[in-house]
Amino acid sequence: MIVSVLSAAILLLGLYVGSHRLNGWQVAAVVGIGTLGLALVVFPQFASYAARLLGVGRGTDLLLYFAVMAGLFVGANLYFRHKRQEAQLIAIVRKLALIEANTSSQR
Repeated sequence: MIVSVLSAAILLLGLYVGSHRLNGWQVAAVVGIGTLGLALVVFPQFASYAARLLGVGRGTDLLLYFAVMAGLFVGANLYFRHKRQEAQLIAIVRKLALIEANTSSQR
């Protein structure tokens, strides 16, 4: 039962992400992460095997470490995107202020 629910959730998340405009490497990353997620849901012993290879106690701990790293990556990505958009907005507002100043001084 839980395998079906988790598999469906991963597939729906993949479809949601895939419905947005992504470039080639982003699509490959989504497909790769989705495939890995499905493999870990269907074959949970693989996580334990990978954890032993990497020197981590349990597969659950390994997945937690990966989730924390992914969360940090997503947070940093959102922060830098926000800063980039803020800089663009500042540039647009400055140009608009200059245009408004020029048109009001010509009257």
